[in-house]
Amino acid sequence: MKNLARAAVLATIAVSIAACDKQDETVRSFEVAVAKEILAPKVDPDKALTEKVKEALGISEGPAYGVEVTVTDGRVTLFGAVDNSAERKRFEIIAAGVVGVRAVENRIVVDPGA
Repeated sequence: MKNLARAAVLATIAVSIAACDKQDETVRSFEVAVAKEILAPKVDPDKALTEKVKEALGISEGPAYGVEVTVTDGRVTLFGAVDNSAERKRFEIIAAGVVGVRAVENRIVVDPGA
């Protein structure tokens, strides 16, 4: 009977130790994940949105029609010059359709010689 009691106690201890090891492993994994998150470079949401809008407008490689894009707090400002009012409106509509854009201020001027 004593051997059975000792075996039960040893089994309980073994299970407890195994559970602690598993818990320690989980805690370490969590700590590593948190450290990676803290050390990861932070993405500027306005910069990322600027790139998305430029890509949608087809000016990600450089200014097209002399149009530039700035973003502040999700609000897009378009400025520059285009040949006609249809192009001006097209830029505004495309920019407004990009996910994350909260508002568009269209400062593009129409210059037939642009």
